[in-house]
Amino acid sequence: MNKKLFRLFPLLLVVVLLLSVALTATAQDAPRYRIGALSKTEANEFFVNMRLGYEFAAARYNVEVVWGAMPTEGDTTGQLALLESWVAAGDFDGFVVTPFTANNLNSALAQISAEGKPIVNIDDLIPADVAADAGITITTRIASDNRRAGALVADALMDQLEAGSEIAILEGPAGSPASQNRSGGFQDAVGDTFNIVSIQAANYERSQALNIVPNIINANPDLKAIFAVNDTMALGAMEAVRQAGLEGTILIYGVDAIPEAVDAISAGTLAGSVAQYPNEMAVLGIETIIAILDGRPVTPEIEAPILLITADNTAEAAIFLPDPQIGDWTIGAISKTESNDFFIAMHEGYDRAAADFGVTVEWGAMPTEGDTTGQLALLESWNARGDFDAYCFTPFTANNLLTALTQANADGIPLLNVDDIIPSDVVDEAGLDISVAIASDNRRAGALVAADMLALLEAGSEVAILEGPAGSPASQNRSGGFQDVVGDQLNIVSIQAANYERSMALSIVPNILTANPDIKAIFAVNDTMALGAMEAVRQAGLEGTVLVYGVDAIPEAVEAVNAGTLAGTVAQYPAEMGYLCVQTAIKVLEGRPVTPRLEAPIRLIKREE
Repeated sequence: MNKKLFRLFPLLLVVVLLLSVALTATAQDAPRYRIGALSKTEANEFFVNMRLGYEFAAARYNVEVVWGAMPTEGDTTGQLALLESWVAAGDFDGFVVTPFTANNLNSALAQISAEGKPIVNIDDLIPADVAADAGITITTRIASDNRRAGALVADALMDQLEAGSEIAILEGPAGSPASQNRSGGFQDAVGDTFNIVSIQAANYERSQALNIVPNIINANPDLKAIFAVNDTMALGAMEAVRQAGLEGTILIYGVDAIPEAVDAISAGTLAGSVAQYPNEMAVLGIETIIAILDGRPVTPEIEAPILLITADNTAEAAIFLPDPQIGDWTIGAISKTESNDFFIAMHEGYDRAAADFGVTVEWGAMPTEGDTTGQLALLESWNARGDFDAYCFTPFTANNLLTALTQANADGIPLLNVDDIIPSDVVDEAGLDISVAIASDNRRAGALVAADMLALLEAGSEVAILEGPAGSPASQNRSGGFQDVVGDQLNIVSIQAANYERSMALSIVPNILTANPDIKAIFAVNDTMALGAMEAVRQAGLEGTVLVYGVDAIPEAVEAVNAGTLAGTVAQYPAEMGYLCVQTAIKVLEGRPVTPRLEAPIRLIKREE
């Protein structure tokens, strides 16, 4: 990857000769865990900034982090030798790694996996197929979303330019994933709003951009903007535009927020650049390792925060980490109902986070389901009190809390939406500013079921899907995620709506079985339908012959899984949603960058052998 140079607070970069340094927690108690954090090179400010994140996480979470990096770029052999020495020491609980290449650390990582110790891979990611072939288990991968970086630039231009404006894109080398994703995310977001008159490769080089852009301008005299997928090319394009006497006429955006680009943004010669935050990547890596070691569920992918830097927020391109000591915050956590096990578990997560982080979390919920008026009144009363610093909230509907949430925004209270996410169009229409949305990924839920079926069934086996009501986003995403993974490997002979109802599934499934006597599995997108399908399969005398899967892991479904009558169900973890909301709210209150959507963990529950 073409690495970035980031701004530091006044910090002198010193080339350290030692290959690894222990970043010991400052707390009085002995560190809870010993974690190896392996970066690329200490000669690159990107990884020096990453080290700052490791130091911060060690102090905040009372763990020992041993940081290691090479004195020079590209020392694959030295990086492997360092990791091998850590493995041989045998006293590390887990590892966070950023390899030079997709395979230079594989022999040591395979040994770590064989020992059952967790691995978190950040920034430069080892592809899943490479890891699988090498016998490596990577629990979580953490990186910036390059497609979203491109989309951020597209959104900015759509606010600045008229529809139909002519724009150009400068890409990196052919085959560069970062370039493809940044350009692709930009183009997808733009759609047909603009006329993309030129897409050319300048191979991440300033000189090539300087040579190419004059030709683009000459061929397209009405050009209004250029998106360069890295700052080096953006700076070359900026110089070409200046030489053509068009400074201020053609907007130029880049990606990486390197110091020279940020200076150009401040001077008004560059419109903007998308910043990454290696320090926050490091913190996320340590938080994830701690969660794994504590026995908490984690998601396999975490998006690191990025931010579009423009003239209005150049200060936010700088690396910032607060005092490791967490402030005296009070967070309001409003759920749906205290009579539902799901939200009782979420309450437990809020309480655990409050204890772990030393903050106050006040939980509120209604005695009964659907009390939209009571929930709104509770939030209004919290607003009136004026003693909350942030809200974690799960509304009954997309709009029942909007008036109180709008007031909270006006009062400067950050909002974090948990589980039932208010649709973006409703948010936009209401003018709400929601810092983070935290929810499970329903497409991933369907994909987990599909992967298990593919492992158990022969290619071409017949399967069926039971969906929820037409238009249900959860149903569509679970079914869609399943179908995407299955592809043409299984034969989907029936997709029918049972509207989340057990009785409908019980009525529909016999017809599916009769019409498809060779059917091998049924995926119901919630457990209620799965239990109805399971009963229909039992009545047909096909128990053990037709596999049935569901989603939600409600108690009756889990009992059926353990009894062997249901093949599996996908569990969500509301306690972890609550915990993550408090942890993320603290970051928001500290003024740190966060990603706008945080995926909550899920897991396929199968019978314990």
